[in-house]
Amino acid sequence: MRRSIRLMELKPGYNVKLEVIRKANFGYFLSDGSSDILLHEREAKEGIEIGDTLDVFLYHDHQGRLAATMEKPILQLGEVEWLEAVEVKTGHGVFFHNGISRDLFLSMDELPYDREQWPKPGDKLPLSLTWDKRGRLMAKLVKGEPVEKTAIKAPKEMMNKEVSGHVYHFLDEGALLLTDERYIAFLHNDEMNGIPRYGEYITARVQFVREDGRLNVTMNPLRSEQQEEDAERIYAFLQERGGSMPYWDKTPPEDIELRFSISKAKFKRALGKLMKEKKIEQRDGWTHIKKS
Repeated sequence: MRRSIRLMELKPGYNVKLEVIRKANFGYFLSDGSSDILLHEREAKEGIEIGDTLDVFLYHDHQGRLAATMEKPILQLGEVEWLEAVEVKTGHGVFFHNGISRDLFLSMDELPYDREQWPKPGDKLPLSLTWDKRGRLMAKLVKGEPVEKTAIKAPKEMMNKEVSGHVYHFLDEGALLLTDERYIAFLHNDEMNGIPRYGEYITARVQFVREDGRLNVTMNPLRSEQQEEDAERIYAFLQERGGSMPYWDKTPPEDIELRFSISKAKFKRALGKLMKEKKIEQRDGWTHIKKS
């Protein structure tokens, strides 16, 4: 439960109770008895009187001054919340909406070197608040226990079902996401359909439910669906080439990967399906559409 605190030194990131001591053309001045803080007109609510005690959140305004707002932030110091990205500043970082007029900045130092993996507007990440060297509020990326303790165990019935959630952390082997149901899901690199962004909302299929209640998921279709898709693509390629292609089940894997962007195992399964359906035949290192 949040509480307003009385500080010896007023700092941004907290809710505090301050007294209204005077009115100005551009707002109100509030005080704790030793420091005066500006409450901008646009951050105030109606009915404020001199002598009132207000519960306000402290932040730095656009001019770098410590200021107050009567709006309630989503995130305060000492908390973890999922915030939505609203603006990307190339070469600097990403801004997130925190429920008040001043957006929260996540530095590029917290983000991967590859800009394609940075969050885009609409993506969400678990963040906490910290101060930079100048005492200004900054966002900090959260991973590990603070996220995991909010998760719940997935039941075995989730097998083969679709889940959706935001990617919040990357490992060498893959990525972690927290699903809408609050399950933690692991997406292996081999099961990705392109590399997702930090904070991206993705949908995947459950491959395995672990004993600890976590999920292993894939963005790839079921093998039968994948085989059908690969077979259709290879047959279309054959048609475009007049019914023949210099690829067959003994073609080197690297050549298959270069031409079709699939593994040799998937290529052979697709050819096997087409041959079983009597649509193709192979001769002397070539594959041909079978003439009816």
